[in-house]
This record gives sequence, structure tokens and C-alpha cells, in this order.
Amino acid sequence: MKRLSVLGSTGSVGSQTLQVVKAYREEFELVGLVAKRASEKLLKQAVELSPRYVVCYEEPSKDWLSALPEKTTFIKGEEGLLRAIEEADLVMNAISGIDGILPTYHTLQKGKRLLASNKESLVCLKEIVERHRDLIVPVDSEHNALFQLLSFVEREDIKKVYLTASGGPFRNKSLEELKNVSIEEALRHPTWNMGAKITVDSATLMNKGMELIEAVNLFGLPVESIEVVVHPQSVVHCIVELKDGSFLFHTSQTDMRIPILHSLFYPERRSFPFEKKSLLELSPITFEALDREKFRSVSLCKWVALMGGVYPAVLVGADQAAVELFLEGRIGFLDIVSLVEEVLSQVSLPEPKKLEDILEAIDWAYRKGRELAEVLS
Repeated sequence: MKRLSVLGSTGSVGSQTLQVVKAYREEFELVGLVAKRASEKLLKQAVELSPRYVVCYEEPSKDWLSALPEKTTFIKGEEGLLRAIEEADLVMNAISGIDGILPTYHTLQKGKRLLASNKESLVCLKEIVERHRDLIVPVDSEHNALFQLLSFVEREDIKKVYLTASGGPFRNKSLEELKNVSIEEALRHPTWNMGAKITVDSATLMNKGMELIEAVNLFGLPVESIEVVVHPQSVVHCIVELKDGSFLFHTSQTDMRIPILHSLFYPERRSFPFEKKSLLELSPITFEALDREKFRSVSLCKWVALMGGVYPAVLVGADQAAVELFLEGRIGFLDIVSLVEEVLSQVSLPEPKKLEDILEAIDWAYRKGRELAEVLS
């Protein structure tokens, strides 16, 4: 029986992880469910699945606590997070944004298998990620696909790796039209149902740029060997081009439970217990070149990957600030990437030596982003 903790259990990936767990309930001992708030959704998950611990960062009401199953213990904050990690064999880190960095660090430091769905930690924690690659199974569809494809080929035979992007909601809009994009339009992703931050990152393609950095850190691929290609159907998740002219595709329906299932049981494969689409239903499959002028974020992230050092942490902090400012209606859609570029241009921080340095760089970039927005407005 696998001892599993799900961090960010009430979010999109966390909730879908629990759907897979319920389908294979006899194979999992649920150690911890971790979320930010003592929400009704977290309580419902705890009641239904009876984890050993339920953890959140706010004090629940007495009624909320009294409704927990008898065998479930509530522990608040970081103490509960660490307990959930320490007593598990597998840790699904589905916490979104900057909050997911510390859990990734603790999971790897304690030698636990990390089912990695938090982008920011894989972007920022290059050294520890490289040191513990054997403990990490990526969950995001693109990196899970690449993880699988790389197991079939020799590295010296790889010519190029292509990460696919749907193109987001603005694939067919002109640069001029993007100047007046509304918050509602940016949050209307054509393929995936996700949280606000990642949905805006998908609209700017910043998420795809960060995925490029993740691929470098996770797999040790040269930056110049990774390209982004637009694939509107979102059924081909990654492509490996070999030196002999062959292309290997990883293809599946757009359902995050497929990579989640793979990560939970790796290296075994289990039957997908939900509705499946046929091969013909995945057709047609088309690809388009990325408009780099319209989506400058990808080239920006490629530059950050080449620079390394403190720049990935600054990218993460600046993007967090810029997306928040856009969602607050304080800057326009095209200002998001411009603001991140401006913060990156003002970096004078030293090379990070430890985790605290990385977190301080993120915080500096976040504050600098909000400060610059005040000046520019």
C-alpha cells in the first residue's frame, strides 16, 4: 500500500489526484491532505477519505473540527505540512504558485518521491532538483510526456525537443487586439480549467516559457535543444525529434488524470478508470509556429534559463506580481511581460547560495514589480 500525501488537495490537480485515488482506494493509505484554507471542500475530502492528517493555514471553526473523521487529526500550518511529508512515501505537490516552493524543498530533502506539479519550485530550485532527479516524477502533461519519451531513446540520438502549447485564448488575436484584452477574456482558456494565476500565465504563454526552464532543470537538456510549438488541439503533449529524422509523439486526451495516474503508480502502468476517447476522436492534429513577437515570454524565459543564477527566482517573483496587478485591473495584458522584463533588467542580487537566498530574490522581485507598476501608472 502506497502512503500518499496530497498538498494543494482542493485545487484542480489535487482534486483530480483524489479522483484517481478513489478509483484505486485499496492501494493507497492517505497520510495527509494539505490546503490553504479550512474550506468546505477540504472538510468534504477529509470526511470522504479519512486521511491521517488534515492540514491548513487558518484556524478552523469548532464545528468544522468536530465534523472530521475520528481517525483524522488536524494540524495547523507548517508543522502539519512537515508531518504529512515525513510520514508519506509519495508526495503530490499540487500547490500553485510560490507557496509550493518550500514543500518541494522539504520533500526532496527528506528523500521522498515527489510527484511534481508546482512549476515555480522546479524553475527556482535548480540545484536540489538536479541532485534528486531520481526522486521526481513530473505531473504536468508536457513534462510527464517528456519523462516517458526520454525513457525510450538514447540522449545522443536526440536532435530537438518540442513542448506543445495550445496558444491560449489569444492565439488568433493580433498584437494590436491584445492591448485591450479584459481580465474575463484572459481567464477563458480554450482547453484547460485551472486557477486564475496559471490561466493568465497560459494566456501570455509565460507558463510555457517556465516549462522550458523546468525541462532544462528536470532532464538536463541544453536550452537550445528545446522549442515551443503551437498545437491547438492539446492532445500531443511533447515531441522528441531524433537525429535520424524520426519524431516521437506522446499523445493522449486532454485529461490531467492520465499523467496523475502515471505518476502515482510509476514505474507500473494501470488502467485508466475514467471515460476514454478513441484515437479518431483525437484527430485532427495540427502544429503552428509560435509568434514570438506576440508571445515574448517564451524568448524571455529562454534567456533566463541561459543566465541561470538568481534570474529564475526573479522571473517567478516578478511574474507573480505582474499577474496579480493585471487581475486587480492595475495594468494591461501586454504590460505583464513588459513589467517582468523591467524587473529582470534591474537585478543586482548575488548568486543564491541557499534556499533563503532564493526566497529573498523572489520577494525582492515581487516587491520591485509592484513598485515599478506604481511608477509606471
